[in-house]
Amino acid sequence: MYAYSQGIGSAREVARRCEYDPAFQWLTGLDEVNYHTLADFRVEKQKELDELFTQVLAALSKEGWITLEQVMQDGTKIKAQASTRSYQREGTIREHLERARRRVVEMGDPNQDETSPKTKQARERARREREQRLESALEELGKIREHKEGAKAKSAARVSGSDPQARVMHHSDGGLTLSYNAQISADAAHGLIVGVEVTQDANDTAQLLPAVERIEERLQQKPRQMVADGGYTTRENIEKMAERGIDFLGSMEKTASGATAPQRLPPSAFIYQPETNRYICPEGKRLQPQGRFHNKKKRGVMNYRYEAKISDCEPCIRKPECCPENRSRGRGLLRRVENAAIVAFREKMARPEAQAQYRRRGRVVEFCHAWIKSKLGLRQFHVRGMVKVRMEMLWACLTYNLQQWIRLSKLDAVLS
Repeated sequence: MYAYSQGIGSAREVARRCEYDPAFQWLTGLDEVNYHTLADFRVEKQKELDELFTQVLAALSKEGWITLEQVMQDGTKIKAQASTRSYQREGTIREHLERARRRVVEMGDPNQDETSPKTKQARERARREREQRLESALEELGKIREHKEGAKAKSAARVSGSDPQARVMHHSDGGLTLSYNAQISADAAHGLIVGVEVTQDANDTAQLLPAVERIEERLQQKPRQMVADGGYTTRENIEKMAERGIDFLGSMEKTASGATAPQRLPPSAFIYQPETNRYICPEGKRLQPQGRFHNKKKRGVMNYRYEAKISDCEPCIRKPECCPENRSRGRGLLRRVENAAIVAFREKMARPEAQAQYRRRGRVVEFCHAWIKSKLGLRQFHVRGMVKVRMEMLWACLTYNLQQWIRLSKLDAVLS
């Protein structure tokens, strides 16, 4: 954690610092620490690290630094420990795997090797990890193909041979890079991180509800309010958050303006009568209900169809501007009705106080991502694979929380 606080994430660099840096020497009692030991420790103590993170949150909650009155959610892309050159098709990966297996055979009996035991152990480990990554790459390639449509797209699927679980994602600079999506939930009271996850999904849409569940499981309490940007604001998320009794603030697309095809009388020219459930056209003719159906493209939207009689439309003087193409049917209209949760959400987000709270999101949770990338130096993971990058992200978030805890304690001491 001290190394991360100094922007050092490489196990080799930490091992070097233990040889000459007074702070690291004090922490190790002047003992040398092998970088393999450090690297293994970072990723092998998952249960213990997760428990430590929970205990720190419990202590912060007890001191009143965490309230869960308002939690901000955001994700950021962090580069994987893999170059774009490792992004290859199945044929190339199988070729590399066969070559790796062949080299193991060609090495012969390791007992006859005259190199030092330390060197032999390092070579064995490197060969084993290389072969495991290539085998994992073939498995991940199969998963990627399941989401592809068409034989051509499936055959063109590629995966990284050095970090198979990484995915190509867009970054803020417009580039495409093998990356992971790091998700952070931050308590708005003092900007402390209460939830963390790393996913392969480039899209944030499906990450909101799992974030709520993680917070509730770790702190035995659900947040009163969640705030997230447009990437999380879907109709499904709005409905499910309402079902859970959690207030949600987000950014949703505006409703359609109701514009129709050119040279047609717009729907706004028709008057809807809710008491009789019908429309009245500008010429006083009625459009009666013809049924309803769910909008397949937009969850939570019900479409109601209304139509006038052809006998009313044919002799009408406004037919050329109203429904000129209609030959056997009268003018039709669709009335789109959103469910109560969506309507309530739109009304809430139209209020100035809700917009003011939403604008705080950037200052709270985006600050966490910026601190971890700039201060802790985690712009690129130092490990490979989903399990390991989750561990490294958890180390970074734990370090961040401890740094903020120290800052808040000092501030509290000054004020008291």
